[in-house]
Order: sequence, then structure tokens, then C-alpha cells
Amino acid sequence: MDTKGKLLVFDVDGTLLTSSHSILPSTKRALAKAAELGHHIVLATARPPRSVVEIADRLGIASTISIALNGAIIVTGNRILWDMPMGREASAAAIEEARRRNLHANLMAGWEWFVEAASSWSEQEAAIVNFEPRMVEDLLGDSMPDAHKVLIMGEAEEIAAYRQWIDSQDLPIYVSLSKPTYCEIVSQGVSKGSAVKQAAELLKISLRDLIAFGDGENDSEIVAMAGIGVAMGNAMPQVLEVADLVTKSNDEDGICHALREIGLLEE
Repeated sequence: MDTKGKLLVFDVDGTLLTSSHSILPSTKRALAKAAELGHHIVLATARPPRSVVEIADRLGIASTISIALNGAIIVTGNRILWDMPMGREASAAAIEEARRRNLHANLMAGWEWFVEAASSWSEQEAAIVNFEPRMVEDLLGDSMPDAHKVLIMGEAEEIAAYRQWIDSQDLPIYVSLSKPTYCEIVSQGVSKGSAVKQAAELLKISLRDLIAFGDGENDSEIVAMAGIGVAMGNAMPQVLEVADLVTKSNDEDGICHALREIGLLEE
């Protein structure tokens, strides 16, 4: 294959990171070598920008572009390159229904993460993203910034029912599940896929030269649109169905294995 200047896009949780939220040495070496060969590394995640920038720093690749909040923000270092917040009516509808169902609502805006009360859900997420949310009295207060993402957390059956409800509403939003217990809500027109297109334009790279890796439902679009779409061995069925290649899991050197199988890296 032609290996000049590819755009390599990696989901983070379940793809770039192991189940214990670490980066395998094989993954770090593979991405460093790919960058050295002139390929562009982009991280695409539902995580807030503060968290994904820290992960990019751990990779040690200075030019990494990061897509955060499921595509609502694109950053490099501490700079926001592009963003699209939600309309306030849409975020209010999503949060009010979550309250009625006793689900845990989170509002992400820019570099900040807001909650109304601590819970086991926010504590679990804080341990994953490595920073704490800001407590506010009312996520829908007039002084709150516009949301880039609303995240609703709950048990899988509760989230499935909430997802069914919100999909039935005529709201200008895009909804996906990053995992069965996390319902991710962003503005209509926002997704990892649309943000990858923005990143490709910024880098002047054709989508034919896109190689995308993912495992969650919110990765299916980028895997499907890529010149080569790679599903991790631990991927959800929606990703496996659209992938060109299924590699090993995120705990089994899946990224390194795929880059070698594609021919981008030598054995």
C-alpha cells in the first residue's frame, strides 16, 4: 500500500488504552514510529479535552491533534482549534428528563466538567479522566456556559430506556453510546466523524488516506468512512459490521498488530 502521509485516528477508551486505562508499550512505540515516518496522529474520544490532552502528552508526540467530547471540540495542546456547542433548549430537555429518571447528568463545556452532586458515577468517571468535576447548584442555571456535551450515566437498562426516549424527541442533537452505561449527547451535526473531516481539512489530507481505529458505537462512523477502518477485537457489533479489518483487543497489542498487518509498520 501507499504509506505516505496517512491520517491515523484512534479512539481512546477501549482502543488506545487498555482495560486498566494504560497505554501499552507496544502502542506507544508504534505511534511514535508512525509519527516519525510522517503520519499524523489524531485522538478521537468522548472524554473532555483536559483528559485527552493529558493522554496525548503521555504519547510524547508534540503535533497530536485531539478530538474531544465526541467531536464537539478539536484541540492541540491548550488551544481550541474548532468547537460547536449545543443549543440551550436541547441540553435542558436532556438534563430535565435525566432528573425525572434519577439518572446522573453531567454537563461538559470547554475545558470544564460540571455536576450537581457527587455520585458513584462521577467518582468512577473522575478516576478514569484523572480530574474532578465542578459542583454547581443547577446545571441549567443562567450563569452556566453552553454545553458542548451532555453525558447521562446509569445502569445499562435505564440508559437503553433513556436512549429510546431521547431518540423519539425532535431535538437538534446527535446521540450515541460510548458504552452501555453512558449516553453521549452533542449538537446535531457533531460527531467523531464530522470532527475527523475537520481535522483532515486542517491537515490537508484526503479521507482516502484515513486509517481509523475504534471499539464503541460512537466509533462506527469513523471506522466506516475510513480508507481502512479497524475494529478492535473487543469492539461492539456496530463497529465490527463496518470494519475492513478486525484486529486483536486493546489488551493484546491490537493497534501494533493492525499497523503491521496493514503494512504501515515493519514486523
